Amino acid sequence: MASVSESAAVSGRTRRSEFGIELAGDRAASRARAARHSSIVRALRAALPLSALGVAGLYTLMILKSTGWGVGLPSLDIPTIIAENLAMENPHYEGFNKDGGRYWVTAKKAMQDVKNLSVINLDAITGELSDAEKKKTKLTAIRGTFNNKANILELFDSIDIAGDNGLKAHLTRATIRTKENVITSDQPVVVMMEAGNVKANQLTVRQKTKEYIFTDKVRTTLSAQDATGAPPPVDGAQQKPALPFGNSKEAINIVSQRLDVNDAEKSAVFTGSVKATQGVAWLTSPELAVTYEGSAASGTEAKPEAGPGQPGKVKRVVAKNPVVLSQGEGQQAASQSADFDALQQKAVLEGDVVLTEAPDKRATGDRAEIDQAGGTVLLTGTSVVLTQGSNELRGRRLFFNQTNGKMQLTGNGEGGNSRIKARFSETGGKTAPAAKEPVAAKGMSLGGNFKTDPNAPVDVDADRLDVDDPAKEAVFTGSVRAKQGDFVLQSAELKATYTGSSAIGVSGKTQAGQGSAKLTRLKANKNVVVTSADGQKATGDWADFDTKANTVTLGGNVIMTQGKNVVRGTKLVIDMTTGESIIPSEGTTSATAPMHSGEDGDSTGTIVKSGRPSATFYPSDIKEKSGKAVEKAGAGWQARETPSPKP
Repeated sequence: MASVSESAAVSGRTRRSEFGIELAGDRAASRARAARHSSIVRALRAALPLSALGVAGLYTLMILKSTGWGVGLPSLDIPTIIAENLAMENPHYEGFNKDGGRYWVTAKKAMQDVKNLSVINLDAITGELSDAEKKKTKLTAIRGTFNNKANILELFDSIDIAGDNGLKAHLTRATIRTKENVITSDQPVVVMMEAGNVKANQLTVRQKTKEYIFTDKVRTTLSAQDATGAPPPVDGAQQKPALPFGNSKEAINIVSQRLDVNDAEKSAVFTGSVKATQGVAWLTSPELAVTYEGSAASGTEAKPEAGPGQPGKVKRVVAKNPVVLSQGEGQQAASQSADFDALQQKAVLEGDVVLTEAPDKRATGDRAEIDQAGGTVLLTGTSVVLTQGSNELRGRRLFFNQTNGKMQLTGNGEGGNSRIKARFSETGGKTAPAAKEPVAAKGMSLGGNFKTDPNAPVDVDADRLDVDDPAKEAVFTGSVRAKQGDFVLQSAELKATYTGSSAIGVSGKTQAGQGSAKLTRLKANKNVVVTSADGQKATGDWADFDTKANTVTLGGNVIMTQGKNVVRGTKLVIDMTTGESIIPSEGTTSATAPMHSGEDGDSTGTIVKSGRPSATFYPSDIKEKSGKAVEKAGAGWQARETPSPKP
């Protein structure tokens, strides 16, 4: 029997089966290769850390050598990179608004704020804001911050803002919301415009709506619009007084707590204890509204369509209740409202108008109209009263021309309101001499029925009063009635002369050195009638009342009556201190003649003639006492011929 055996390895070769599969006995070579690979890996694991350690040691030795070995190791400041130390040179930020406006900001240097990554600190800032109309506002500041997330620019220290419209501002701090075009400041600001300048402690500017809001101790100066002023008057002409407030020829200084300027509506409203000063006049009011034409800040870029007015020119100033306007030399006007038209040079005061002038002049009414161009003042109301000391005028319409010093007082032409009233308490002299015969000439003395108190006031009522203050003359017309005590004088016209000044200055110059008006003489014309308390009456063509001498002289066709008794002559002199009346005679002949009464055919009287004067007495009313004298019993009427002076 035969057997077969195979060797597992022959001469280093691997024996394979007939299917090509390596048999287990042939894996020796693979194991050898794997063992070699493992050895290399183990060697590298040890070599690499050692190499790194060696490099580090070598580097350390080099550092130690450079610093000095054996002296000691010094502490080294290792530089650290932080955000605060990172700076950008000449940064530029810009953006656009929804309304088409644009803004940009540049700086010399920008640094990131590590506490708020949206905030960037800026140095040496320059910026520009433009609105939808391409109007630009430029700004500069020493330093500031920009929040690029909120689009808020904060500026600090020496901030200057300038606009294309002429506006310039200097601030110490400002906040600019670039998206809204809004500038605010809570620190003192100075804003300069063509129309003037404003100083305040706080400011808000809304570029889109053209609003400027100043608050806290606002001080405003409105520039004079007509520096040249009015031309000088021609020879002989009187200079027209300036409008008391709001004229364009002088600057206006205004102090208030708040100022709201709306350049779109052309208005500026001052509120909070407003005091405005112009020249020698100053005005106080809780609110003062100014309207203007052009632009509040406009300068050289005024549009041609703005018309004849200059840019930023004040048109109107309106003050609200209570309004007090004061001027130099003791003049003051108070009212519930005041409206000053600067272009037309007119002013209107309304509501409880009170005009005063030192030392004692006062006029009241409902409305005062002041026309500077015409130099006139019109005071109207349900009751217009002008007082000066104890003198008083009453009516419903007082018109005063400041240019020529003339004044007119009237009613309204309706019933009793059509009459004007006057009272003169200061009538020249107070102690008139008690002369028994004021006229030293022969004539007829008619007793003491016209006696009155020379210190009593003179009351006058009429339809109209015209006063010429330079001429010191006042004329009453229209059924004039003057009364002093029981003495009454009536006429168609009464002319009064006085000293002092009767006019009240509400915007013109006060006539220095002139006191209250003091009545010196009254002269009546046309249909003069004088009556006493007991009904005694005298008529004439004219009458002259001398307030200093306290006498009244009637002239022309003089007729004096009491009951049926009549005295005629060409002149009658009444001494109101004694009450004695005298008709002077001009001839030397005297005679008597019988007279029949036209009223009672059975009664007869006696006509006594002494030159021109004549008298008619009725026996039933009188009785003869002695000589050539006749006396009405119980009445004190006497007819006495005064002998002619010896040659």
